[in-house]
Amino acid sequence: MRVTIETVIDAPTTDQFLELYRAAFDPLDGLAAGRQALSDEEFREEMELESVLKFIGWDRRERPAAMVVIATDLDVVPWISPEFWRRRFPEHAERNAIFYFGALLVSPTVRGGPWAHRMLSETVKYTARNRAVAAFDCCRHNVESVELPRMVADVAHALSYADTELVDTQSYYAYNLHGLRDPEAEIVLTTRDTDQIDLRSDVAATPTSTRK
Repeated sequence: MRVTIETVIDAPTTDQFLELYRAAFDPLDGLAAGRQALSDEEFREEMELESVLKFIGWDRRERPAAMVVIATDLDVVPWISPEFWRRRFPEHAERNAIFYFGALLVSPTVRGGPWAHRMLSETVKYTARNRAVAAFDCCRHNVESVELPRMVADVAHALSYADTELVDTQSYYAYNLHGLRDPEAEIVLTTRDTDQIDLRSDVAATPTSTRK
């Protein structure tokens, strides 16, 4: 069992890990409200980007068995706000020391063994040596059921001096409307210069300005 850090992954290895990636992340489409994964095209692009580090775990036959993907350039992560992280950790941003963790993949042939812990340990040690911020996002399913943040924190605190913080949250709301209380009421949306939107049921009004 050994772990190497690669910058570019060849096509056959990419195809192998893409299959694992889809198997790991596709089920989250039905469990999380927000997008949780890269598209196949985005995944292939990341495998070719040198700014995205690939920690590869090799089994005893020298076959790739596990991978952790870490973006050292925040601008290549499609669903985050790089500016948020730069403002939050300005000193780290100046050193390009904000590492965004994208995925931990383990082959079914070795799943259930020490691979997940070993891969996390290697990435934590790499991050700590660079005095960097290890960042990632996590849906509620992975927080409560998989307990991924707890697992990462356990490894981080065991191997390094680390501060763990929840830096942001995002909630999704759904308003299921079952019809008007008064079907005869007229409702007019008026956009004012103050960007205030009024709901009026008794007065018809013509907007003085319209904005898209």
